[in-house]
Amino acid sequence: MQSSARHIRGFLQGSDAVTALLLELQRREALLERIRSLLPASVAGHCTQATLDDGRLTLICDSPAWVDRLRFLSPQFLPALAELLAEQGEAVDTCRVRARPCAPAPQKMAERCPLPGAGSSAVQAVEQTAAALGDTPLAASLRRLAGSLRCSR
Repeated sequence: MQSSARHIRGFLQGSDAVTALLLELQRREALLERIRSLLPASVAGHCTQATLDDGRLTLICDSPAWVDRLRFLSPQFLPALAELLAEQGEAVDTCRVRARPCAPAPQKMAERCPLPGAGSSAVQAVEQTAAALGDTPLAASLRRLAGSLRCSR
């Protein structure tokens, strides 16, 4: 019997919404790597996420202990980052540093919303992807995810 297993990427690549999300994820990873290259090695590993929206850079640290250190270093690496981003037609005006939220205490599945703060565009993208996949187990999972995202808003 021949195996018909396919990698999940094969299912996801057909969706424009998922492709857009994957491209955004790649953009954020590239931004994070640029920022890490400008930071001292002792600090770079503690910067876990970076987003750039309308000139506002937001850095997420793995603990509150590193927030002040990154805030202190931001005036030193922002000009170099601004120069790198200018080559790509992007700009950075301000920088804010936040700590990754602590994991909440375990709750019953019915009581919690797993993805706090998800925007309506994320919900819409997941719902569109589920609709594009038709009546498949992956589509059913994506519909449940959209429901979880919707309850967190």
